[in-house]
Amino acid sequence: MNNTFEENDWDPLVELLRFEVQEYGGLYNLLDRQQREIFQRDPELVMNTNSEIESYMAEMGKLRARREEKVREMARACGADEELSLSKMLPFFPEFVRPMLQALVDEVNHMVRRTRHRARQNFMLLSRTMEITHEALRSLQPERFSSTYTKKGRVGLGGKMPSRYRAFV
Repeated sequence: MNNTFEENDWDPLVELLRFEVQEYGGLYNLLDRQQREIFQRDPELVMNTNSEIESYMAEMGKLRARREEKVREMARACGADEELSLSKMLPFFPEFVRPMLQALVDEVNHMVRRTRHRARQNFMLLSRTMEITHEALRSLQPERFSSTYTKKGRVGLGGKMPSRYRAFV
């Protein structure tokens, strides 16, 4: 395999990866703030943060798409399969840049796992809060509530999972 990439080829990719790590950090911070607001029991703050999270996730999707397109473009340029992951393309890069690229890929993956974990925690907290509220209302007015069950046999509240969590949970 030839080291076909020059600095002007791989430098934009490095910048995209760095920015992606930074933005995942920002998303994680928003989810962390949301968790504090859930514990503070402030529904208005939680809803405002939800809106911020949705916007942030939309931007993250665009950023990820730009990075994936850059990787496909680089794969085409060196004659490799366009679906090849960046980790599998490392042999096409100069040897001195490979450790940096691998470290950035590892950090992006770490931030994705960390962010998904926090999103799952928040989803579970919000779900439990809704369940407790539902039970409290049902005990006050039992005639107005009926139980439904999920496919797994658990009591369900119905409705869809909020879109902001679908990508992470």
